[in-house]
Amino acid sequence: MKKLIAMTLMGLMFFGISEARKQQDLAGKVENATYSDGKYNFSMGIPSTWDFSIKKDKSPIRMTLSKKSYDIPIQFQHAPNYTTIPKIMVYVDTTNLSTEQFIDSLLSNKFNSKQKNALLNEFPVLYGDFILKRRIKIQVGDVVGGRISGQTKYTKEVQRQGSESDLADVVTDFYGGSVFFIKNGNNIIIFHLICEWRYFEVIDKDFAEILNGFKLGK
Repeated sequence: MKKLIAMTLMGLMFFGISEARKQQDLAGKVENATYSDGKYNFSMGIPSTWDFSIKKDKSPIRMTLSKKSYDIPIQFQHAPNYTTIPKIMVYVDTTNLSTEQFIDSLLSNKFNSKQKNALLNEFPVLYGDFILKRRIKIQVGDVVGGRISGQTKYTKEVQRQGSESDLADVVTDFYGGSVFFIKNGNNIIIFHLICEWRYFEVIDKDFAEILNGFKLGK
């Protein structure tokens, strides 16, 4: 009996240590619907209508948000999995450029770098023929950030429901997206939103709400 109790206590202790290590390996924590990133010293609110996933602490992707409920375009009604789920990615990188210069480098067709290629692979709304619709500056505390919004064309082959052949419908439409950039020292914090363009105006309101709750630590 004593041996069983000792083994149980050891198991609970091991489980507690494992869970603590998992928490330490994560890129921040969520408490009271607020995400805090101690490594890069910022926080943000998480709306109840969005799910969140915290990534590993070593990853430049700090966390992602996915809309819990979203509309399906008519061309995907028979195959809803082809719909682009509204998602927000929080990404941190480093740069010696100002925020405005950094945005210019991403939008320029003449500028190229390993960093830019890596970012565009993570930010599909900026990959390809991005059409800039809006560019503004946003004040966050004592720091000014930049925000760009626009659309990017995509083409998908959608398998016909119940078809026994390889026939598919070709669908061409647009992603909608908004990207927010702000520097904290040499770190640049980036928020990337992507969704179906036809629903962008509605989803972008959630994005604006999240940005309004964004805070840089002192």
